[in-house]
Order: sequence, then structure tokens, then C-alpha cells
Amino acid sequence: MELVYLQLLILLSCCYYVHGKPEGALPGACDTMVPGHSAPAQNSPPPFQITLDKTSYGGSDVIAVTLSKNSTNKFKGYLIQARNQDGTKIPGFELIQNSKFLQCNNPNDAVTHTEASPKDSVTFNFTAPAKSRGNITIFATAVEKTATFWVKIPSETIIDKATTGAASTILPNVVVVTFAVFCKYLSQH
Repeated sequence: MELVYLQLLILLSCCYYVHGKPEGALPGACDTMVPGHSAPAQNSPPPFQITLDKTSYGGSDVIAVTLSKNSTNKFKGYLIQARNQDGTKIPGFELIQNSKFLQCNNPNDAVTHTEASPKDSVTFNFTAPAKSRGNITIFATAVEKTATFWVKIPSETIIDKATTGAASTILPNVVVVTFAVFCKYLSQH
């Protein structure tokens, strides 16, 4: 009987690690971005924001992605992903100090922390896809403390230049053709 109690004690002590870790998000958070904490996500506006140094991308553009506080609150943990408009996770993150990949569907499609010290901000480079993948939004889950976290904080939309680039190439061509026709007309009169 003592052996059963000992086994039960060992099993229960391991359960702590199932509910989130200070070493970063667990693979179970890939789709929902909800950490394995035993509390619901906050519904209030997040005291954190995501800023980008570019809001459009062409082939393989590098975009600086910053998760930062916008009040006195600091965050201890985070999970950051890039997704296109149909929800597909887009790889392209580079690691920084005290971070690691949380491989969800592809290598480098999500990044998380490796320690839980309070942070004002973190900045990652995200290399946009070489081929068109549609508009992209960066999402972050930020953890202030175990029971206080915000899920899927969105960035501005990063516009895919390939899907909107037609107008930018058509207009200059129309101007050139119109100018050529006008010059031809003037030379004949």
C-alpha cells in the first residue's frame, strides 16, 4: 500500500509541469496560443502591444517584430507566431537571447521564452516568405504572471505586395504608353 501512495505522490508531483513552464510554451499551445496555466485568459485590453518596422512585404523582406509593454506591466512569458489570413502558421523567425523555437507545423514558425524574468520588450526578426503567402498578422500571447495572461494579441496586418502589386506596376506602364502616344501625336502634327 505504501508503494501505491509513493507512486501517486510521484505522479502528482509531475503534474505541475503539465500546466505551463517558466521555460516557455508547450507544444499544446501551438493552435490556440493558450498557455497551459490553470486560469482563463484576460478579457480586458492587453497592456502589451506588437509593433512592426514594416507593414508590407515582398520576397524575403526582414521585418522587426517587437512585443512590448504599453503600461507599467511587464511580462514574464510570451509565445509569438505569424499567421496568414486563413490561419496558416508562417515560418521565418530568428532566435534572440533567452528564446527558443516552439515548432508547431514547421521549423521556426513560433518563438517562446526560455526563462521567466520580467521583460519590458523583446524584438525578433521575421523573414517574410520568398513567395506570396497572403497578408500576415503577428500574434502574441503575453504572460504577466501564471494566472494573468492575454492571448492572441494582434499586430497590424502585414500586406503582401504580390497580391496588391498589380496596381503599382500598371500605372507606370499606362503613363509610359500614354506619353509615347502623345509624343507620336505631336511629331505627326
